[in-house]
Amino acid sequence: MVRNTDGLKRNARSRSEHAMQRATAAILLMLSEETEINFRSVATRAKVSTAWLYGTKTVRDKIVKIRNTSPVSAGENLQHRQRLSHERVVATLRIRIRTLEVINRELKEQLEAAYGRLAVVQPKPGSLHQTSE
Repeated sequence: MVRNTDGLKRNARSRSEHAMQRATAAILLMLSEETEINFRSVATRAKVSTAWLYGTKTVRDKIVKIRNTSPVSAGENLQHRQRLSHERVVATLRIRIRTLEVINRELKEQLEAAYGRLAVVQPKPGSLHQTSE
């Protein structure tokens, strides 16, 4: 029995060409946006797998070349990421401080109110009426 696989081959070739077009378009778009280009970001943007990018020599070579000639060198990129990390930590701590200040203020108000209620309920020690017998 002879099987006709021409349709399957044509479909696979079409899907591969379409994926190649998406990957190329994603790389060009990312270059114009000046975003960081690596295998993961291209795969996400082009909706292809990173394995496919690594397995396709032309796309792999293009990504590696762009990554190596990128204006953002590895040292600058590391410093940029560290600075962003520090900024995020500072922002998180500022939010935490604001939250704690609000809680602290509320607790102080509650404590003052409790002291006020205690002062009204308990008479002062010298003002007790003594009964004479």
